[in-house]
Amino acid sequence: MVRGSSGTDLTVVVIGLNAAATLEACLGSVHRAIGILGQAVRVIYVDGGSKDGSPALARAHGTEVIELCTDRPTAARGRNAGWRAAATPLVQFVDSDTVLEPDWLSRGVAAIQAGERIAALFGQLHEANPTGSLYNEVCGLDWYIPPGDWRMCGGNALFRLEALQAVDGSDEALVAGEEADLCWRLRRLGWRIVCVDGLMAHHDLGMTGFPAYWKRAERSGYAYAEIGLRFARTDDPMWRRELIRNLVVPPALLGLAALAFVLAGPAGLLALFALAALWLLRKVQTSRQRIPGLRLRVLYAVHLALVRLPLFVGAVRYLVSRRGAGRKGG
Repeated sequence: MVRGSSGTDLTVVVIGLNAAATLEACLGSVHRAIGILGQAVRVIYVDGGSKDGSPALARAHGTEVIELCTDRPTAARGRNAGWRAAATPLVQFVDSDTVLEPDWLSRGVAAIQAGERIAALFGQLHEANPTGSLYNEVCGLDWYIPPGDWRMCGGNALFRLEALQAVDGSDEALVAGEEADLCWRLRRLGWRIVCVDGLMAHHDLGMTGFPAYWKRAERSGYAYAEIGLRFARTDDPMWRRELIRNLVVPPALLGLAALAFVLAGPAGLLALFALAALWLLRKVQTSRQRIPGLRLRVLYAVHLALVRLPLFVGAVRYLVSRRGAGRKGG
């Protein structure tokens, strides 16, 4: 592999906005991982316009800082600014609320260099504060991904600069779902997105209550809708199935409940509740190998059912905004 102009293989790009509460731990983990890697690595912090002194905090840790001048900061803008400033074959993206495992960079660099046509490589992500709230504990279970080739990765991943240059990075028009869009375009050019076994990092969801849980799920529904429609008519319809499910399942269940009540009264609703209980039981059984403890398996099954409503709201919100934008454009 040809090295960058600094004589190293890797640049670490940390992105954040008002990240003072978590940035110090994040940068500390990056420097520990660099120490184990055993080579000089350039570290760049891209700030989206913080008001809490995050850029100064990063500089105090000897980190190069790029401050974005935009009234619409997004993860896509931050990562693009970072990799475009890099001059190394590899770029590790890290969100400012993430703490890298000490040996991740050494493992990740070795794995991506040994693989064929790997554009992005990532490992397992764990919740950093599962005892902080019930929502952190349960939603952190969504992150497990078996090792192998995948359609997309999350924001914390190791990329080849060559691959990012080939597609000009992330779409800065996307507020969410930019990783799915980026990976779709990379795979169209024959690049691979690979998950490896072993822990990569800890990430703090920071959900202290139900409003944060709802907002996160609604944002996901919005992203599923935007990306699902963007690629719906291609031969690789990214998130189309998820979009259809998010739009169809909640109204269908409400309609079924209304029909059951009209046809059979309370007995019909009881029958539906019994079917829902059987569905939950099946989800509890199928998660036995991955989720330890009956309590957590039951809570995760409830989450899978409950999350359908904010996902639906997010999808509808995107469709409404898209229609409104179309009217303005017309």
